[in-house]
Amino acid sequence: MEEFKVIEFQQTRDFSRKLNTTFEFLRQNFKSLGKSILYISGPSVLVASLLIGSFMGEFLTLTQSLQSQAGDVETLGDYFLTLSFWAQILAMLIFFFISFVVTIATINCYINVYVEKRTNKIEVQEVWDRVRITFWNYAGTTILFFIAYVIVVILLVIPMFILGAISPFLIFFGAIFLFVGLFYLAISVSLTYFIQSHEKKSFLAAMVRSYRLVNNGKWWSTFGLLFLLQMITGISSYIFLIPYYIIVLTSSLHSVSTGNPLEMSSTMVTVSVICFTLYYMAQMLLYSLPHVGIAFQYFNLVELKEARGLLSQIETIGQATTDPNRPEETY
Repeated sequence: MEEFKVIEFQQTRDFSRKLNTTFEFLRQNFKSLGKSILYISGPSVLVASLLIGSFMGEFLTLTQSLQSQAGDVETLGDYFLTLSFWAQILAMLIFFFISFVVTIATINCYINVYVEKRTNKIEVQEVWDRVRITFWNYAGTTILFFIAYVIVVILLVIPMFILGAISPFLIFFGAIFLFVGLFYLAISVSLTYFIQSHEKKSFLAAMVRSYRLVNNGKWWSTFGLLFLLQMITGISSYIFLIPYYIIVLTSSLHSVSTGNPLEMSSTMVTVSVICFTLYYMAQMLLYSLPHVGIAFQYFNLVELKEARGLLSQIETIGQATTDPNRPEETY
């Protein structure tokens, strides 16, 4: 049996070590973390996944119906005006919101328990006790982020109108300015959720703290880590959509060869629903990858700026080691 060694969060790491340690943490905590995500986040993620799968199934059926009716746009318009359509949209938004917040809260709370207990023998109840409190903070943070996003977009759109008034050609540069501004701010505040739960800070204080840590010469490092981990997450989750694309491609080729409108059988629609359901579930559950990476980046930036880990080691010089599982530091 492999001996357990605690992964030290509070230390500096270069890019490759942050990446490797992220995967090492997930491998080491696969069972406990996966169990926590499954039990705590699983119900809301499953409902959200079934909702999007059902919605996509209905949309595919409607598309098939429109093709058979030679593009009857009135049918499409009637569908968008039905109570059922808007009820589905509302239900999806609600459960997307809940599953997003619960998943992030579960991952971050698990990391905090791990840091404090220095073990991967973590029970679901321990994580759940923290998630119940963190959920409301994260829910408020998500809503405030959305409001802040709208305000920032409005502020950044103003220069576009000014440039457009000077010359329509300059709108292109305004659009680039808008995209770059939003992207820069998104990376700068990417540590907000973890800071909020780990340091027990308010939304504004956590956002300012994240901005200062990331923009201490480590913006590109943070961007590179998040980009790579998000890309791995996206590619991994898209695997579940491959059968759907195969179905659509096969049906389209058959339609072209026969000259008949694209038709999808009930079995194909069912497979499509299952694919979209599994895709969203995988995407939500794989969020652990970038969020664990964010945690390691947070501790890395704090150590570089404040040297908390080093100060802690200095304070314990000469004291007996109380943790038999504490590994020797290697650099």
